[in-house]
Amino acid sequence: MFIREYRTRNKKSNLDYVNHKLVESIRTENGSRQRIVMSLGQLTLPRSEWKKLAHALECQLSGQSTLLEENDKEIERIALSLISNRRLSKKLQVRDASPVQSSQNLVTVDLNTISTVNTRSIGAELVCQNIWTMLCFEQILKKCLFSQREISLARAVIFGRLITPGSELHTFNWFKKRTALIEMPGADISELNKNIFYMIGDRLFEHKEKIEEFLFYKEREYFPHGNETIFLYDLTNTYMEGSALGNGLAAYGHCKSKRYDCPLITLSLVVSNDGMPIYSHIYKGNQSEPETMQDMINRLETQLWGNQQSLVKPTIAMDRGIATKDNIEFLLANSYPYVVIRREDERDDYRELFQTGRESFLNITKRESKSVYGDVNNVYVKKLESDESNTTCKVLCISEGKAQKEKAIDNTRINKRNKRFLEAIDRLNRSIKKKTIKKAEKIEARLARICKNHRLANKIYEPIIQKCENDSIVKVVMIEKEKPQTQDKLYGCYVMETTHTELSGEDIWNLYMTLSNVESAFRSMKEELGMRPIYHQTDKRSSSHLFISVLAYHILATIKNLLRQQNDHRQWETLRDELSTHTRSTVIIQDKDGNVYHTRVSGTPEDSHNDIYKKLNVTNPLKTITSLVKLGK
Repeated sequence: MFIREYRTRNKKSNLDYVNHKLVESIRTENGSRQRIVMSLGQLTLPRSEWKKLAHALECQLSGQSTLLEENDKEIERIALSLISNRRLSKKLQVRDASPVQSSQNLVTVDLNTISTVNTRSIGAELVCQNIWTMLCFEQILKKCLFSQREISLARAVIFGRLITPGSELHTFNWFKKRTALIEMPGADISELNKNIFYMIGDRLFEHKEKIEEFLFYKEREYFPHGNETIFLYDLTNTYMEGSALGNGLAAYGHCKSKRYDCPLITLSLVVSNDGMPIYSHIYKGNQSEPETMQDMINRLETQLWGNQQSLVKPTIAMDRGIATKDNIEFLLANSYPYVVIRREDERDDYRELFQTGRESFLNITKRESKSVYGDVNNVYVKKLESDESNTTCKVLCISEGKAQKEKAIDNTRINKRNKRFLEAIDRLNRSIKKKTIKKAEKIEARLARICKNHRLANKIYEPIIQKCENDSIVKVVMIEKEKPQTQDKLYGCYVMETTHTELSGEDIWNLYMTLSNVESAFRSMKEELGMRPIYHQTDKRSSSHLFISVLAYHILATIKNLLRQQNDHRQWETLRDELSTHTRSTVIIQDKDGNVYHTRVSGTPEDSHNDIYKKLNVTNPLKTITSLVKLGK
């Protein structure tokens, strides 16, 4: 055997990458050929030592003793480390190595030789694998004509988005160095390069419609809608790194992440009232939200219902930004029940009722309900009479928690605005004091520009110019004006509209509050599933990246629902951190005769691990495997 160096060039970055491999010569019907025995990564060992390393590797693979001298112990250690880092247990059991078959095989062990290598995480992987099997992902992908290797790749990129969110390159590095997922049943993808991890995303996105349809019906088996079906619809956007000039979806718009310097891509999502995703679609970054609703309804009808006209139509709940007059008329015309807060502000129409609402409305506050400020979040509702056609009704709502939030936002905005105005006047005064600006007409012109740029703050403060005896300007003094008499803002007040005229005001409020589930979905995808930022520069790859996050959310939403059924409301981030301490390692031991054994074993779950596994019905399919990798003298 000998070591050969392989060089590859990245066409995009024009950089060379070096990889070393152990090679042996074999005889075939067509003559002598060379076969790769194992990959060694990139060696830092001098080329003059390669022959000794190849000898040490060959001896350890065949279970023979090395003939290296005493001063070559470091080469022997490197060889043992390279053998230990081979991923799959079946590759540890190479040619003349002897696997230990008996359930009891007792040997005398030198305790000073015990060590562990190749420690990999397994806790979160077991949870994800359980849901993967539960939702029949493998069968769904087989129906889409995925090969076994492609299914294993898809599992790797989706699990990676759940366990260690990031880019596809980040997932590839995690898969190679930090997870025991490679040991789970499936095709061997240990030797595949990172480009395959990008390509499998494209393959998944090609079958997006079919995969989402299969998942929808499978998830309904575990979480049926019951009598009332509610579809929650909303949009979000995520920003891109780089110019994305070749990306047809990338466009500048209102960024919900406040990254106005980056191009955006918009993701729309339909979620059921239990938080399970139903359908997703990707739009350009500057897509107007109201324009997407009718398109999404039409897509849902085609995708999920087809020609089943007798199917009971779901109640549509959507964010205020989408609930325009045209969209509501569309829902009514197509007999869709809905619950919305109209985009047009209707609060002033009911000002008198809102001002006395705390005395005349129904208080539906729950004892445990708290606002973000720690106070009890009192919520008051009043259902108004139905309209003349008895098709819709309105519910007036007052939320003290929402009122506190709106006041805080207003005060923050006003304080920032006033602060900028006062700072501009202060800079002008410093210039006057330093005499960098002397002429009165220039000072007055600069003051006029400041007032023009800060019109709203100028309504609160009036700048007065102070002059000395020779009419030269000394400074500008600010005087606070009397506040004009205006109507108080109706903080925390809003008007809901619904077609469910048969429900009470409290039931309608609870129905609309389910919109928090779609907001929670977007929050999970952004914070827990690595949806942002997007590093891809083409629309196809960007769409694939987003769709992988959507598929990961199918697994995450299932986990949350299963735990919620057992009154466990922990976030996935908390569960993931808890499970990170459950690992799988290779234990290296040496007996009294110098024989070296490698035992691949999963750690014993702790109580916190068992609690999660029990609630989710998780089992560990990976067995303990012991191999004799080196014979003693």
